[in-house]
Amino acid sequence: MSGASTTTVRAPVSRLSALIEVAALALVLLSYIWLWNGAFQGHSVVLLALYFGIGFEAHWRRGETPRQIGIRLDNFGKALRLVSLWIGPIAVIALAAGCLLHSWRFPNLTEAVGSVAFGAAYGTAQQYGLVCIFYRRLREVFHGDRVPIVAAGLLFGLFHLPNPFLTALTLTLGMLACWLYRREPNLLALGIWHGVMSFVLFYSLPVWLTIELRVGPQILSYLAWPF
Repeated sequence: MSGASTTTVRAPVSRLSALIEVAALALVLLSYIWLWNGAFQGHSVVLLALYFGIGFEAHWRRGETPRQIGIRLDNFGKALRLVSLWIGPIAVIALAAGCLLHSWRFPNLTEAVGSVAFGAAYGTAQQYGLVCIFYRRLREVFHGDRVPIVAAGLLFGLFHLPNPFLTALTLTLGMLACWLYRREPNLLALGIWHGVMSFVLFYSLPVWLTIELRVGPQILSYLAWPF
């Protein structure tokens, strides 16, 4: 009798199941943004449990490993160079625009490092939802490469309404992130640049444009501002 290791083989997941997973996570995020963010003690813990619970359940049903979904280090350098090649110029443009508009207001070095570190962690969590859940599941729903990328980008932009600047930007960068992930799947590289871009946008561009990167009901208080 051979000593070969056994592998758990799970039944294929239907397109309907994948669509339900996408809809479930989208509903959780939209309801949190618009209805129950801060509504009760421990709201963020409930959000994280639902967010990662839906994702982990989907991975388990398919037998997806961390490496398969992009949680890996073997291609980190290559992925970081690829992402930097595309996202870096956008960050430079934002910095230049802020300089021309005289809207730079960067914090001191200690605060900046902390802000970027937190942004990278938070950005990695957001990118997990975008590429590891929405994009991967939408690839099971739609045929071809383009439609899943566009659909995932549209969802990502939807979560940033009604901030016009951020909605347009996240829709575009969301599609770009999915395309980069398809070429070189690495979640950490995307998360790091998400944090860097958030830092650059928040501190370099004027508040009247970014509305402090707020979304949902949080930005309604800004609508009365004399722009």
